[in-house]
Amino acid sequence: MENSGNITTPTAATGVSSEDKITNLINKLETSDRETGLNTAAELGELGEPAADALLEKIEEGNSSSGEINNYMLLALLETGDERAKTILSEKLEEKEITVKASAESTVDGQGEVPEDVLRAIEAKDMAMRESLAKSLNIEYDEETDLLEEALKAEEQNSTLYTSFVLSNFESEETGTGTENEILLQALKSENGYMRVAAAMALGQKKEKDAIDPLLTIMTRDYPLARYSAVMALGEIGDEKVADALMTEIKNSEKDYIRSSAAVALGKMGTEEAVPYLIERLRDTKAAVRSNAALTLGRMGDESAVEPLIDMLESGKEAEGQRKDTINALADVRKSVVLALGAIGGEEATEALIGVLKDDEEALEVRVAAASALGNIGNPEAISTLRTVFDNQSLNMGIRNEALLAIGKTKNQESAEFFVEKLGDDAFKTSAREALISMGDIAVEPLIENLNTEDPAAKDETALILIEIGDPRAVEPLILAYQ
Repeated sequence: MENSGNITTPTAATGVSSEDKITNLINKLETSDRETGLNTAAELGELGEPAADALLEKIEEGNSSSGEINNYMLLALLETGDERAKTILSEKLEEKEITVKASAESTVDGQGEVPEDVLRAIEAKDMAMRESLAKSLNIEYDEETDLLEEALKAEEQNSTLYTSFVLSNFESEETGTGTENEILLQALKSENGYMRVAAAMALGQKKEKDAIDPLLTIMTRDYPLARYSAVMALGEIGDEKVADALMTEIKNSEKDYIRSSAAVALGKMGTEEAVPYLIERLRDTKAAVRSNAALTLGRMGDESAVEPLIDMLESGKEAEGQRKDTINALADVRKSVVLALGAIGGEEATEALIGVLKDDEEALEVRVAAASALGNIGNPEAISTLRTVFDNQSLNMGIRNEALLAIGKTKNQESAEFFVEKLGDDAFKTSAREALISMGDIAVEPLIENLNTEDPAAKDETALILIEIGDPRAVEPLILAYQ
C-alpha cells in the first residue's frame, strides 16, 4: 500500500501472480533444509497442473545444483497428482538404479569390505600427519612455503598443487626441456628441503614408480621433514620393495613420526607380511604409533591381532586405583582399538566391544565408537546389545543415536521395519532416514507399506526416501499414494 497524505491506495506490487508464486517456490527448493523442502513440495502440489508444468520443465533442464533438489522436485510433481509424473518418475528412478549399480561395480581392491568408520579414522590420521608436516614447514621456512602448506592441508589430495609449487619455485638448467615428472624427479635432489618435500608429495600422488629409489634414499638419509614426506609418498605409490623398507623403518626407526606414518603407509598397501611388525607397534612408547598400528590392523582384518588389541583395552582400565598402561588408557588409542576390533570381528571381539559399550567408566567417544564397531560385526549378539542400548532412555543420546545407526548397518528386513517405525520419532528420525537410504533395496518394501500412513508428513518423508533410494519398484506405489 502507498500512503499519500491522508489517502491510502493499493499498488500493483501487492499482488503476486500464480506463475511468480510457483517460480518462487521452486527457487526455494534450491536453498531449503529437509523440513522446508518437504513443506515447499507440498505447497507446490496444492497448485496442481500449473506447478506440474513448471516442475517438468525444470526437471527436464537437468541443471539443478544437486540430486537432492531434483528429489524434492520429483516429490512436488507427485504431490500435484499430474498424470505425467509416472513417466518422469520411472525415467529418473531407472537412471538412479543404473548409477548405483555402476558405483557398486567400480569398487576395487576390496576397499568396500573395510568399514567406513575405519577408513574415515585412517583418513583423519593421514590428514593430521600432513597438517603436522605443514606446521613444521611454517616454523622452519615461514612464508616461503605458504602454497605448499595449503596443499598439505587440503582435504582432497592430488598432485596439482604440489606440482605447481615445484614448477614455480624449482630452478634447474634442465627444467625448460624436461617433462613434468622429470622435473619433479630432479627436484628430489634440490638443495632446498621444502622443495624435496613438495616433489615427494607430488610424485606420491602421481604414483610414479621411478621415484621409489630416490624416495627410499630420502626416507633413510635426509632431514626429518623430507623423510616424513617420503614415507607418506611411498605409501601412496606402493611396491614390494617399498613394503620391505617400510617394515624395516617401523621396526627400527628412532623417530616416532616415521614409525607412525609407516604404519599408515603399510595399511594403504595391505601388505600381509607387515602384520607382526604392526602388532609389535601396539606396544610402542608413543600413543600415535599405537593408534595408527591398531587402525591399520583393523583395515587389514587379520584375526591374529584380536588378542593383542583386547589386551590393550584391558591394560588401559583402572584396577584398584591404578592402570597397568597409561597410554592404553588414552581415549584416542582406545577408540582406534575399538574400531579395529569391529573391522576384524569374531566372538572375542564382539564380547570385548559389548563390554566397552556398557562400561560407564569409558569415555563417551570410545563407547560411541564401540556401538559403530558392533554394527560392523553385525552378528545376533551384537545387534541384540545395540537394540538394548537404544531402548535404554537413561543413556546418553549420542550413544543411543550411534546404536541406532549401527543397527542400520545390518541391512536386513527386520532392521528396515524397525527404522521405518522410527521415522515418526523426532529425536531419531534423521538417523532412521540415513539408515534406510543406506540399506537401499532392502528398505524398499517396508517403505512402500508405509505410504499407506494417514500422517501426511510421514508419507512425504517416506516418498522422498524412496525417491532417494531410486528403486523402480517404488514407482507404481508412489503414483497410487498421491492420486
